[in-house]
Amino acid sequence: RNNIQRALSVLGSLCRSHKMENGEIAWLDEPIGESYFRLPESITWERMVEFCYKVFMEYLKKKDVETKCSSLKALTGIFVARPRVLLMMQKAGTIGSIMSPKSDQKLLLQALRCWREILIAEEKRVESGDAKAKMDSNENITLSKKISGDQDSDATLVGGVLTQHNRRLYTMTQDRRDQIRYACVDLLSHLLRQGLLNPFQTIPYLFGLQGDIGKPDVRALALKLLINEGEKRPDMLRQRICAGVKSAYTFQRHVYPDREVTAGILKSDGQRSGYESIFGSIFKASISNVRKQKQGLFTNLLNLFNVSEIDLTTRKEKVAKQMDLPLLSFTSEVLAYLPYNTANDPLFIIYHIQTTSALQGAQHLDKITSFLQEGGIPIDNSDDLSKEDILEIAAKTGSPSCAKETAHLNARRFNIFYFQLLCEIASSFVLLLRLKIYLRKVYNLSETRCLEYSPDGKERNFDKISSTTTMPYFNSKITEKIFTGKNTQRLEDADKDVLIFQYVEFRQLMRNELISGSRSGDLNGELDEDNSSALSTELS
Repeated sequence: RNNIQRALSVLGSLCRSHKMENGEIAWLDEPIGESYFRLPESITWERMVEFCYKVFMEYLKKKDVETKCSSLKALTGIFVARPRVLLMMQKAGTIGSIMSPKSDQKLLLQALRCWREILIAEEKRVESGDAKAKMDSNENITLSKKISGDQDSDATLVGGVLTQHNRRLYTMTQDRRDQIRYACVDLLSHLLRQGLLNPFQTIPYLFGLQGDIGKPDVRALALKLLINEGEKRPDMLRQRICAGVKSAYTFQRHVYPDREVTAGILKSDGQRSGYESIFGSIFKASISNVRKQKQGLFTNLLNLFNVSEIDLTTRKEKVAKQMDLPLLSFTSEVLAYLPYNTANDPLFIIYHIQTTSALQGAQHLDKITSFLQEGGIPIDNSDDLSKEDILEIAAKTGSPSCAKETAHLNARRFNIFYFQLLCEIASSFVLLLRLKIYLRKVYNLSETRCLEYSPDGKERNFDKISSTTTMPYFNSKITEKIFTGKNTQRLEDADKDVLIFQYVEFRQLMRNELISGSRSGDLNGELDEDNSSALSTELS
């Protein structure tokens, strides 16, 4: 087998440098006969590529993966010299079969390397002037064709074939095998540089690779491409970052199913440790210096928490599809760990959180209160939130669903599933309010400064802050959907406890938010963070 692989390699190199009159490839459609292998006198220098192609295709059908890889590598020599052969194999379905998800890892890896080698060779051919020299020597090419750009059709064949598999290439960026991911990103870099891929479609996948926390080399290569695109198309980069955040979230759930999805990487220098944003580098390089781009980014990310359009009268499966709590948890981490370089950045986020909680948050709290009253639970629906309600008192027992005050939760007429949906929506506000507390504490922002901030105001010199590489831990843990996918008509007591804890944390954070909104002054972190932290511990 080793001798066969070496022979294939030598023949591939010979085919790359072999000159053939007018590049005729009419022999592609001819069947392979036994004479190719039994009659040495039929093998001439002029027919060498023809013979080698038939041999390579024969070995490409073998079951041995190493032999198939050697055959594909040898075929690359023919592809470089005669791109039309690649087109013929694409039409025959051979390229699609090689790129299939069912292909062996080694064959896929070899294919990606081969396509990269072909692109590089084609780029060198054009830049060196060989393509122009070949065009000038061909008397059949008229002046009109030279002007219209049809003079060098081979230059577009390779890119045309590969772009037909762009969806497959995008899928391979999320392959669980890191070697495949790296080779795929390397190939994408050449396709992007040569203008053979649409950056608008590619950027979200490059953002997704920033979530590759297990392989820094893949992240670094994707980051390099993102920075290049950010320099050329900054507006497009900002427009696609929300899709990129979702792509990074999906990437981690698929590639690292046994790990917790996170937007921060724990770093330590021996003396202190902290979290670094997976998007920190691209944020500093391409976004942080333009205020308009930053605010557009923050607005797009905060819009993911918008629950105003969710219709709770629809089926719970539809509502559950609209509410992706793990994604919102991931997004809150993104906003928490980004390396801001001016106080206006966290102030802008806090401003929008305050606006959202004052309107939508207060309305949702009223909706939950009314629902609990209708279910027989004596909840005070007055505007005075200074007093604890009956569920807050029951939560202090550790098992609130078993307390006599919450006995109505076990009644048949109480719609526990609707209560669960209400608590899921409340969790989105909990994440935002936790984020506000976190940003105020990290950047030492007083309540007065938050209330005085205007997004339309001018940036002042003393608003500049030192951008830190690492950040303290941000608690984004929210219990995921309790009954999604279950066919049961009842919830366990532990599940009911989780719902109560979710409601209580939401009520306490809203109480602090509404109280702080009614007065100014420096609260300096005197919000009821202890209760929130305790409830978060219970939830986790």
